[in-house]
Amino acid sequence: MTKWSRLGGIICLAAIPAALVASTRPAQPAANAGDETKRGNEVLLEAANAAGGEKLSSVATLAIDESGKIMTPQGDTTLAVRWMVAYPDRSHGEVDFGGQKVVQVCDGTSAWLQLPQGTRDTTPVISEFKRGISLFGGGWGVYEQVLAGKMNGQFIGEANIDGKKTLGVSIDGAFGPVKLYFDPTTHLLSAARFQSMGAQGISDNEQRWSDYRTVGGRVFAFSTVTYRDGTKFFESTIQNVELNPKLDESLFAKPGPAVNN
Repeated sequence: MTKWSRLGGIICLAAIPAALVASTRPAQPAANAGDETKRGNEVLLEAANAAGGEKLSSVATLAIDESGKIMTPQGDTTLAVRWMVAYPDRSHGEVDFGGQKVVQVCDGTSAWLQLPQGTRDTTPVISEFKRGISLFGGGWGVYEQVLAGKMNGQFIGEANIDGKKTLGVSIDGAFGPVKLYFDPTTHLLSAARFQSMGAQGISDNEQRWSDYRTVGGRVFAFSTVTYRDGTKFFESTIQNVELNPKLDESLFAKPGPAVNN
C-alpha cells in the first residue's frame, strides 16, 4: 500500500467518508417539491434547536481532541488528532497516524497535508475537509448555516439506520450533496450518507454519531463510526471540546512548495 493511500484516510477524520448518496428519485410535481422543502427545513431547524439553537451561532472556533482507529484489510492503525476549527470553512489538524506526524489544513480556499518530506496539495479534494468541518460534533457547522438562513434541505422520507427509524433530509453545500438522518425523538443527527473521493476512487460512506453530551449549553456528539462501502472503516471518540479558543492565524498559513508524490 502506498503512503498516499494510507494517508488518504486521514483527510477530515470527523467526516471520513460515510455511505451512499441515495439514488435519484423521480421528479415530483412542484407542489410536492415545495412541501418537501418546507418539511426538510423544519427538520433541520428542529435539529439545530435541539443541539443548542442560537447558542450555536456564537461558536466561532473549536478545539477538539479526538482519538480512534482506521480499519483496513491490512490491519488497524491508531490515530490521535488535535483539531482547531474556525467556522465556516477552516481547520487545522495535528495528527499522530500510527506514530507518523502529519498536519492537515484547510484555509477555506485550499487544502494541504504537511508531511515530514514536504507539503502535499490536497485542494482537489477540499470538499472532504469542508464536509468534515460542517459535520463536527453532529452537524454544528450545518446548523450555523441553517440558523443564519443560508442552507435549505429537502425532506426525503424515513429511513432505518442501525435498526432505528430516522427522518432524512438532503442538503447541498460547498462540501457537495449529503443526506442527513435525524432521530425523530431527540431531533439530533444520527447519520449522514455521502460519496467521497479517495486514493482508490469514489466510495459510498455512512457516518454515525452517538454519545451526545452537553458542552457549554450546546449538545455535541462524542462518538463517531464510519462505514465505507458497507464495511466499518473508522471509529473515534472525543476526549475534550473547547468553545471559542483564540486561534493563531499562522495555523492556516500554507508553508513551502508542495511535493507531488
